[in-house]
Amino acid sequence: MTVDSVVIVGAGQSGGRTAALLRQEGYEGAIVLIGAEPHAPYERPPLSKAVLKGEKEASHCFLYDDGFYAENRIDLMTGRRAVAVDPAAKSVRLDDGSDLPYGALVLATGGVVKRLPLPGADLKGIHVVRTLEDSAELGADLKPGAKVAVIGGGFIGLETAASARQMGCDVTVLEGAPRILGRSVPQEVADAVARLHTEHGVKIDLNVRIAGFSGDNGRVTAIEFQDGSAMPCDAVVIGIGIAPDVALAEAAGIPCEDGILVNEFGATRVDGIYATGDCARAVNPHYGETIRLESWQNADMQARTVARSICGKPEAYAPVPWLWSDQYDWTLQTAGLPSKCDTVVTRGSFDEGGIVFFTIQNGVLTGVAGFGPVSVIAKDVKVAQMMMERGVTPDPAQLADPSLPLRKIMKAA
Repeated sequence: MTVDSVVIVGAGQSGGRTAALLRQEGYEGAIVLIGAEPHAPYERPPLSKAVLKGEKEASHCFLYDDGFYAENRIDLMTGRRAVAVDPAAKSVRLDDGSDLPYGALVLATGGVVKRLPLPGADLKGIHVVRTLEDSAELGADLKPGAKVAVIGGGFIGLETAASARQMGCDVTVLEGAPRILGRSVPQEVADAVARLHTEHGVKIDLNVRIAGFSGDNGRVTAIEFQDGSAMPCDAVVIGIGIAPDVALAEAAGIPCEDGILVNEFGATRVDGIYATGDCARAVNPHYGETIRLESWQNADMQARTVARSICGKPEAYAPVPWLWSDQYDWTLQTAGLPSKCDTVVTRGSFDEGGIVFFTIQNGVLTGVAGFGPVSVIAKDVKVAQMMMERGVTPDPAQLADPSLPLRKIMKAA
């Protein structure tokens, strides 16, 4: 059944793409796109890399040019917040007290950046990287010779550490776990990433316990640890990830569990309400479980699924996840779920300028992680992704042999 209006809450990449794809799929009704930030939808991956280093203008991150929304009859409301959803009345209440009716509602609320509730955490010079403003403020502090502490050894922390080092800063990564990238990739991959950072002069401290921050004249000057020691610093980056922004959904009675629960078509358990992007935990038929993905690919592809569902063209979304992380002149690309494994097969080597790790669990290929120049590892990661999509698990000895092209291995399996 065609709906007469769609309201999209959240004007990030997934929200913006949903609006555009609705028109692309032939939707003719009203579209309202609501964003809390003062900007039109933009991509976030460059914020910790090219934008932070000044290699890319912020304006180049926007999804579409200034005239796109008017030309496509999309009512873009920036600097506005949705404060409540009434599923029974099919309306959204905005921060000015007005109510906006909808035929279908898309929640693309993204994530809330995690901070550290510790003494001194409000001092100047302590940064997160989530918005254009965050990136600009951090960039101003990354001066050559500055002592920069990056808290968190995940993707965002390591990308920021690499950028800061390339800008001439003295960088230390502080990770509370026994290794970096603990939730994302196996130990072997994490070790290779740590080696690259170490070779570029970044110090990585593990099992760190932070007690708080001290400062002078309102600005951070040191990180204090629970053992009583301290580390002087000129700037701190908190890169410990995001939490899905489910507050609006939970208040409206929409089921959530580390994300807004949706089916393979992007629909929540409340009629007429959908969710997409970082905030959504979706049923994935390929894996037979619910998965929440924080990636550029998911924000884009899940938006297409939701747009098609609203237009009466449902198509199940069952991705083999793919993501990338640029660090120095190397790229880490993963596909599948490489953290789920009991066996890791290595192809190539770090010293040869590129290494690919295949992860296997119970005899099934579950993931791949390629680390090196993109020209070296991208093709193998793509072929491994195709293997997983087709349910193919080659002989591990063949996967480990770089003289055997992966495509030939896949065809023969």
